[in-house]
Amino acid sequence: MVSTTDLSARPKPHRTSRRRKAGPPLFAYLATLPTLLLVALVVGLPLLYSLWLVLHRTNPITRKTSFAGLENFRIVLENPEFWDAFARTLYFVGFSLVGTTVIGLGMALLLNTAFRGRGIMRSVMLVPWAMAPISVGVLWSFIYAGDFGSLNALLNDLGLSALTMPWLGDGARALNLVALTHVWNQAPLTALMLLAGLQSMPSSLHRAAMLDGAGPVQRFYLITLPWLKPSLLFVSILTIINALMAFDIIWIMTRGGPGQSTTVFAWLGYVTSFQFLRFGEGAAILYILTALSFVAAVIIVLVLGPRRRRAARSVDLPADEKTSLGSHGSNRIRRPYDLPAPAIRPALLSPAVKTWLGRAGFRLGIGMLFIWSAVPVLLLLLMSLTPATDLIKLPASLVPSSVTLDNFKAVLFPDGGTTSTQAKRVPLSLLNSFLVGAISVLIAVSIAPFAGYVFARWPKAKIFQAGLWTMLFTRMTPALTLVLPFFVLFRMAGLLDTRSGLVIAHLSILLPLIAWMMKSTFEGVPKSLDQAAIIDGCSRFQMMVRVLLPVIRPGLVAAGIFGFLVSWNEFLFAMILTSTPDAQTIPVVLAGFLSQARFHEYGPLFAASVLSVLPPVIIAFVFQRYLVQGALSGAVKG
Repeated sequence: MVSTTDLSARPKPHRTSRRRKAGPPLFAYLATLPTLLLVALVVGLPLLYSLWLVLHRTNPITRKTSFAGLENFRIVLENPEFWDAFARTLYFVGFSLVGTTVIGLGMALLLNTAFRGRGIMRSVMLVPWAMAPISVGVLWSFIYAGDFGSLNALLNDLGLSALTMPWLGDGARALNLVALTHVWNQAPLTALMLLAGLQSMPSSLHRAAMLDGAGPVQRFYLITLPWLKPSLLFVSILTIINALMAFDIIWIMTRGGPGQSTTVFAWLGYVTSFQFLRFGEGAAILYILTALSFVAAVIIVLVLGPRRRRAARSVDLPADEKTSLGSHGSNRIRRPYDLPAPAIRPALLSPAVKTWLGRAGFRLGIGMLFIWSAVPVLLLLLMSLTPATDLIKLPASLVPSSVTLDNFKAVLFPDGGTTSTQAKRVPLSLLNSFLVGAISVLIAVSIAPFAGYVFARWPKAKIFQAGLWTMLFTRMTPALTLVLPFFVLFRMAGLLDTRSGLVIAHLSILLPLIAWMMKSTFEGVPKSLDQAAIIDGCSRFQMMVRVLLPVIRPGLVAAGIFGFLVSWNEFLFAMILTSTPDAQTIPVVLAGFLSQARFHEYGPLFAASVLSVLPPVIIAFVFQRYLVQGALSGAVKG
């Protein structure tokens, strides 16, 4: 009888093993095919060409190449300039990491509190991040300018002329100021991610801690920080990757100077490749940068991938409480924190004083947030309305002699009264930026959600794991590694100086980004929706279009907004792959103003900068709710 029972029980594990061996449906392979195929074309082929470059040496005069093997890596690693740039890169990354995390966390805590006008302040907070790094560099390079910069002008107006100085003239100070500018640009993204994490935290945790006698500081360290740990890890690694790839701000503000004091890896790779034409050595530097970025990507997957939740700590109950629980109770109450018994101490301040101090501190924090985020942007608007002669007068002053729209007339109308070539290119460049961004996002949003769905639903399938790792690798590959292969391949295909070429180049950034965001979003959607739609007779495609895509609309809108901002603000591809106004985007035109080196063009430059930041600012104000919801539903989980 025993043996019969054992035999009858054997088919169950057999059926279970058969179910486990059942692979993903055909729909899963077809859904990921367009995204993976496009990624292979727009990223894989350029990477293969860059790999060929790093293994060869090219004579820029005779254009002859010879196989070098790993010689380019040896030359780079033996160059003292490489290790100097490595040290500066580590410092730049460390400064950016600490600055964006501390400031971003502070902004998130402030904006997580309900108050009148919170939605407007969230939009104000997002404006620096929505601005193109080129526009950020234009703004802050003029603020730090030595003779007529805005910072020196403020000191003059306050009667502190003795403190004026060329702020970017000293090497160490220039590196710190460039890093601070990068923090100003990136801190809002950190705040957005952390704000999403704070809004997902149950309020019952803080209420229970308050009943146990925990004060604000204890609740922050014992509840808020542990809850935000996944979000903090994610934004920290994202900050590291963005700092490693920082290029645009350095190009505008210092170009690696003074001397080589702001030369980091990204700038060293650019100079080696495009100024000294040592393509093999430049590719080797950028592959080392790619390796560092990929290590950060591995950390993202290992730390933030699916993992078991730690069991909550528990506290022993007194004997009388155990008895009162009866048979339905437990000897231990599970809590997310352990708090010592509160000590009875005489209150130093009355409750009324504490309340007043808390409100005053909160209002001070909101005021500082507004000053940090909005005042530099308002200063840019003021400079765009200032006569060009006032911008370069000495001694410098922030107070203009008059307010004028001549700068905007110069960049918006053909007969605007300026001889600047760049000013006349602004309207078409704005149109180019919009068309390239809209088309790139439309293509990416049309196909990447299907890949994201498959990566979320079948995460253990090896072929999809490989596809996801490919996406991560391409996302962490610096644009500098791809731009030279793009230039060569586009020249052969006749795509140089075309909008189509820019769309292809931008898809190398947007496809991995949106596919990853969609994966994270679909992980928050119950699988029961899939099953219910299939039971109702929907095909897999109908299930996606009719059921799942409407459910994830906030995440989809957020991904589209993120993608459009990335495309609108992109500079490197547009700078290398375009040369005429027919395809140049607004960041390239802004950079061209500085290349002219004509003082009287500062007015049109600032007017063009205002026009370039206007669409991102409108997006930040109108869609800030979707950005927070999208981060809450997907970006943090990713």
